[in-house]
Amino acid sequence: MEGIDTELVNKAFAKELGGYQCELALAVGYSHPDDYNARLPKSRRHLDSILTRI
Repeated sequence: MEGIDTELVNKAFAKELGGYQCELALAVGYSHPDDYNARLPKSRRHLDSILTRI
C-alpha cells in the first residue's frame, strides 16, 4: 500500500509490534458497496515485472 507513514505506524503500534518494525501495509477485506473507486478500471503490472526469483 502506498502512502503509509511507517514511522507513525511504528509509533502507534509499538506495543503490538513487539520490537519489530512496519515497512509496508497490505489491505485485506472487501470494498464497500458504495465505493465508486472499486468499479473503476484498474491497471496492474505483471508479477514478473515486480518480483525477481533468486
